[in-house]
Amino acid sequence: MKLTALFLMLMAVLTLFASAGEAAPRPDPSIDLDALKKTGQKIKQIVSAVCAAATVHETYQSAKKLG
Repeated sequence: MKLTALFLMLMAVLTLFASAGEAAPRPDPSIDLDALKKTGQKIKQIVSAVCAAATVHETYQSAKKLG
């Protein structure tokens, strides 16, 4: 328990030191929305492919179990 508290205190201090250099906002915080949208679409495709592969794997394991 004391080790966890010590770890949390250490992380809090490190976070304070890391964020001290970022007091001023960035000069131009512009976000490329088209690139963000394309990235989201790619992530959706990857997640769909992983889900399909998991479904195929479960079906194969079920068929293998049946005989």
